[in-house]
Amino acid sequence: MKLNKFILIGLSVILFGCNDDFLERAPRTALTEKTAFISYDNFQTYSWGLYSVFASNVNRQYVNANSSNLSHADGDIHANYLYNSAGVNVQNNRWQWNTITTTANSDNSWNFDYVRKVNIMLDNVDASQMSDEDKAHWRAVGLFFRSYRYYDLLARYGDVPWLENVVTDEDTDILYGEKTPRNTVASNILRDLKYAEENIKVNGEGNGSNTINQDVVRALMSRFCLFEGTWRKYHSLSDASIYLAECERVSKLLIDAHPSIGANFVDRWSSDDLSKLPGILLYKECRADLEMSRHPRSERGGGNKKSLHARTVGRYLCQDGKPIATSAMYEGAGADATVNDEFKNRDHRLYWRCIPPYKTNMGKAVAVNDANRDAWWTDGMDPKDRYYIDYMNSINDENHQFPLHTWQPHFVSRVPMIQTSKNSWGPMRNYGGYYLYMHYNTYNEAAIQAGGRFAVSDMPIFHIEETMLNYAEVCYELGKFDQNIADLSINKLRARANVAAMIVGDINDSFDPDRDPMVDPIAWEIRRERLVELLGEGFGYYDIRRWNRAEYYMNIRPLGVRVAADEKGDYFGSASKFVTASDINPAASVSTDDIGRVVCMGDFVSQGLGWKPEYLLNPIPQDQIILNDNLEQNPGWN
Repeated sequence: MKLNKFILIGLSVILFGCNDDFLERAPRTALTEKTAFISYDNFQTYSWGLYSVFASNVNRQYVNANSSNLSHADGDIHANYLYNSAGVNVQNNRWQWNTITTTANSDNSWNFDYVRKVNIMLDNVDASQMSDEDKAHWRAVGLFFRSYRYYDLLARYGDVPWLENVVTDEDTDILYGEKTPRNTVASNILRDLKYAEENIKVNGEGNGSNTINQDVVRALMSRFCLFEGTWRKYHSLSDASIYLAECERVSKLLIDAHPSIGANFVDRWSSDDLSKLPGILLYKECRADLEMSRHPRSERGGGNKKSLHARTVGRYLCQDGKPIATSAMYEGAGADATVNDEFKNRDHRLYWRCIPPYKTNMGKAVAVNDANRDAWWTDGMDPKDRYYIDYMNSINDENHQFPLHTWQPHFVSRVPMIQTSKNSWGPMRNYGGYYLYMHYNTYNEAAIQAGGRFAVSDMPIFHIEETMLNYAEVCYELGKFDQNIADLSINKLRARANVAAMIVGDINDSFDPDRDPMVDPIAWEIRRERLVELLGEGFGYYDIRRWNRAEYYMNIRPLGVRVAADEKGDYFGSASKFVTASDINPAASVSTDDIGRVVCMGDFVSQGLGWKPEYLLNPIPQDQIILNDNLEQNPGWN
């Protein structure tokens, strides 16, 4: 196990170096464990450092304002909901191309430094001079953070060493011990979260400020218990009902306490003050000149290459609440259909996660400034080319206007903006054409112009929309999902996205002929709703593994847009490749309907690559196995 040896040695000298009374006296001016954990303020100050876990890539749902790309989306890239189109036909998803090994593993999460950091605080609560009530509160805060970290370790590795207290260099039985069984780790997490729920200050620090409070604890319980309960159900482990029941309980409490959601879907990831948005339970706050974000600038520049692919776009319902396979509103079927056609009459969340198509009078990919804006996108435009400009401006507020602004700011003359188009100018472009955008707004235009970390958009960590989806799913798993549950959860989200309400009684085997045939029709619709509401927030990889359906999602070959034949010369260059009859492969979800789509990557499935059973758990890094003979490698990785 990877412990911070410098901290370990330093604390060993301070705490265990000798027994001389003189040397045991704590320095008057230096902070040690004896002087740093006395008062309420001491614990509060120490706890601020624990919030760093939300910005660390050791967990899948992390919000890092310093990142130059949409780092929070990485979990959905690993799930093959999204495609990192950093190059045409490039092999980016290591789980698809089987380049993950025990020695060549990009996963750096087998690390217990953060657990130690939390345990230092927890081990000093009892000896402090605080009241019993305050001791219980700070113990609850510490247990929340430790649970958050252990949830991620459990989701990646299953069995992991459980560290109840600070480990010293004398604890060789722990340092070189065996892994703790999953049952014990999961039970300990639930135990700690229950304590935190009962003992934390209801409103957190500062009477309702943006800190860990009872609602945040319950939100983590909802997330973790849904994960563990469904993992146990779909992997034939015991005690699934314990976790599912807890998820149902706390999710309903949160929904009752936060029955409303924000009126505008896009505000969750593109607002400068999430405290004003209903249902935001905890968020990463950015402030001018103090803590600012790079995401809006990078998203509106040329560096971000994250995109949806055709199958993910196809998951979005039409506005009548039906799938594209059965909806009379869908216009994207057939070999002659273009990207303009397939976006018609769709769930608005598609338009707010994937830039809808348009083409101005400029035609080519060029930067246009504000001075001549009217001349190039209003006069004499073909109605079909400007359709989504007008449509997006009719459903967006003034801070999310079209045509798109780049960060310079210029205006994007057309979408899709294809990386291999003949014109080399290319902010907001990728190889597949389905460009992922989450932070787009124009309210802080002046700040964006400066480049780098100059945006003040907040980022959510826990929000009620996730909990609503957890509630819908857990009620299904417990056999309780009905129209009332759908109205309390999914239909609130759909109403905001201009999608007809889910009618539970209408969902049967023929509702979506394109669904995963191994999944119950109602479960499929609930999971669809989770994907489209939370896309880009990183939940996908853990979702497809807990459902035990990772093979279905991962073995889909990413494909891009299909444009009209007479427009290919405008959109694509000579390096572009398109699906032909020789590419058809049902095992990779490529059919005759895909002929003409741009190719994003090679057919890894036909090469014998793709999802493997051992990928349900990450491999323990081989160097850790070498250091500790008692560590047993996860199944299939030897």
